[in-house]
Amino acid sequence: MTIPNFTKEHADQILAHVNVAAIRARKFKVAVDMINASACVMDPYLFEQLGVDLIPLNNVPNGKFSHKPEPLKENLQELATLVRESRSDIGFAHDPDADRLVMVNEKGEVISEEYSVALGIENIISKNPGRNVVINLSTSQMGADIANKYGSKCVRTKIGEGNVVAGMLANNAIIGGEGNGGIIYPTINTVRDSFTGLTLILELLAERKQSISECVDALPKYFMKKEKYPVGNNLSEIYSKLKSNFTEAEMDEQDGLRLDLPDGSWIHIRPSNTEPIVRMFGEAKDEETINELFSKVKLTIGL
Repeated sequence: MTIPNFTKEHADQILAHVNVAAIRARKFKVAVDMINASACVMDPYLFEQLGVDLIPLNNVPNGKFSHKPEPLKENLQELATLVRESRSDIGFAHDPDADRLVMVNEKGEVISEEYSVALGIENIISKNPGRNVVINLSTSQMGADIANKYGSKCVRTKIGEGNVVAGMLANNAIIGGEGNGGIIYPTINTVRDSFTGLTLILELLAERKQSISECVDALPKYFMKKEKYPVGNNLSEIYSKLKSNFTEAEMDEQDGLRLDLPDGSWIHIRPSNTEPIVRMFGEAKDEETINELFSKVKLTIGL
């Protein structure tokens, strides 16, 4: 009986759909925080096939997380230091089950998780203009702007990987994901996948002969704010107050309430699926505008 090697099969599926030659030619040095979890099993083989000099961090697959598992800036300072000290071209951080991806630039600066999906979309849609993109309601406007640049349609869904995947299948989307660093590329698989995500980003850097900072700087610029509050007030009352006070906004009620303002800023408020809290996400072209919008919303609903 042949024992399947699912790790190799998945890596080989990724390798079959990217420009391996271009990545190998760049001779990248990449620092990776595997958080002593799933990524430890596959990263060494994948990076070897890509010709990447892998600088590993927390690479013992024992399930003992070396820091708080969510790949947020405050939890990734060890990786940021490693990128600087090793003079790596880029750093990647996986979450424990390897479905979310966060980057560190060559200066050792942690990049918002929103950029992971945006760069994946930029890579694939630039080569497939006109194809559909699907992201959720709380994901950065960068993805929609990139889609528009290449004549593509961007569809937004309810929050949750399953909702995004269903939206991708219904709209025959070629790329999409969620702004928490979850890239979904159905050509390879229909789940958030940090291995697929990091390979698409390395391919983009290799083919464009750019650094990660240069690629990020070329994207649309937004300031995003994310907050959460204990559940208190009646949500239907909150939504009613917001609709009455933001009559100029375009409204989406498929998952909580999203308000899109004429100046391009937006805010999305919804109950969490996993915690007794209300989440509020928003974005604007400058920091002052998003701070003012959050203040106005909180004043309106009594927070």
